[in-house]
Amino acid sequence: MPNNAWYTPYKCPPSTCLSIGLSQGIVYEMSDGVVVKLPFQYPTKSKFYDILAKNQHPNLAQRLQTKLPIGIVLPYYKPSRKVWGINTTATRFAWIKQLVSAVAWLENLGYMHGDLKVVNMGIDSHNQVKLFDFGSVRHRDDEGFAEQVVEDQFALAMCIYFLASGIDLLAKSNSRVEVQRTLNMLKRGQGIVDEAARDFDQVIQAGWTGNLSSFSSLSKDITDIGNNVPVQLKEFQPKVHLNLDYSAIAEDHRWMNEEVYRTAWKTEGYDTPDNIWD
Repeated sequence: MPNNAWYTPYKCPPSTCLSIGLSQGIVYEMSDGVVVKLPFQYPTKSKFYDILAKNQHPNLAQRLQTKLPIGIVLPYYKPSRKVWGINTTATRFAWIKQLVSAVAWLENLGYMHGDLKVVNMGIDSHNQVKLFDFGSVRHRDDEGFAEQVVEDQFALAMCIYFLASGIDLLAKSNSRVEVQRTLNMLKRGQGIVDEAARDFDQVIQAGWTGNLSSFSSLSKDITDIGNNVPVQLKEFQPKVHLNLDYSAIAEDHRWMNEEVYRTAWKTEGYDTPDNIWD
């Protein structure tokens, strides 16, 4: 197999790196409130943004059109953890409904997000939720899709719990054993929902235990929760940013384009499927 070292097509200043933890790429901050996610030297599902461009939803991130040939350029979204405490309960409830609407939209397109978690949802300049990072999406025709549905249900429940209460149930775990213990407890239906999230108690418990129906049905079920405090929700489309600071990006000559990468695989005796770059 060719060297799958973690090269990216460009070198950006380390001080502009925004990524935390492992992913299928690394995120850098650019000018004009814009970030770019550069893929590592292995296949990623960046083309899923092309699908979203044709099937837009106000709470699913849209890539920006730029002259950068490789990479996913997105608006900068504020981390939900950082802004949770400065927003009202009504706004947080609105975020929950927006998130559920977004995953229901994906479900209707035949997909599961595959990596639902708090760090993959940000807040845009209009204080609306944006779900991003689609490198792990699964289509209903993919192997293991049924299992992914259950995983996404659980993950959505965790996201809803956080947005409603500000509590990350896994944050205080000091080991994988503790994390797994907490997960098992929740899946057995033994989790206790904090008072701040009680309006979503049934939804959260159903997600934890794998008993949610469809995300589309869930979106309808939570419509009236929190409606005693009106929140104005608007749809905003991403603007095209043309004033990117390309001088901060230099090519990394270790990067292989698709043709060269396929050739390297074949040289080592491996077959390359048609969709390795999807």
